[in-house]
Amino acid sequence: MYLQEITGHSSSVLDVGCGEGTRLSTLLPAGQFGWGVDIDSYAINLAQKQYPRCHFRVYSGKRLPYKSDIFDLVYSAFVLEHTRNPVNFLNEMIRVCQPGGHIVILCPNFGSPNRRSPNSVKNPLLKLISGLINDFFPNPYLKLEKVNPRPSYDQIDADTTLEPYLLSLLWFFNDKKVLIESASSLWELEASSLNPRKLLTKILGQMKVYPFKYWGPQIFISVTKPISD
Repeated sequence: MYLQEITGHSSSVLDVGCGEGTRLSTLLPAGQFGWGVDIDSYAINLAQKQYPRCHFRVYSGKRLPYKSDIFDLVYSAFVLEHTRNPVNFLNEMIRVCQPGGHIVILCPNFGSPNRRSPNSVKNPLLKLISGLINDFFPNPYLKLEKVNPRPSYDQIDADTTLEPYLLSLLWFFNDKKVLIESASSLWELEASSLNPRKLLTKILGQMKVYPFKYWGPQIFISVTKPISD
């Protein structure tokens, strides 16, 4: 809902990882142009045919094919967990965003100490313990758990390449001197459970107790690129 609202107030919108363009076209107000990039050339061809009012380009996964400081909204939805170089991915989003513009990330919170991606082989208890230690002794640099995509899979996100974590992203953006506008691990989306441990974690998270407030199922983070003096 927030992404749709902010899109309506933006004149130049870039969807990083746009797929075949439906999300971008749906978010844009009637008559407004938008831009989208994706590494899948087939998806980009579909997007160009289906949504001619938008501009779509193939993205190499390295440098975004745009000049710096030109978009007032740069967003990515459920793409970060499929990247190979998250630091470059996020740095490029910051680069093409104009000063005073917004950068929005939506993705699963697989890197949370209490969660794993479908293709993770890490022991859940070891991840919980090491995650708690990292939460209280933070590393300011972006450090996300890498996972190997399965050669074949029958469930969503079994092709994940890394596990994003909300707290790690906050440390990263703080280090980049961008302004945190809004951040949530979206505990309200967590399914009900009778498991005592999961129930307690959810209650603590919804009460915004550190670090459990960062352990929800998904990541929503919006930052503003500062205006230089």
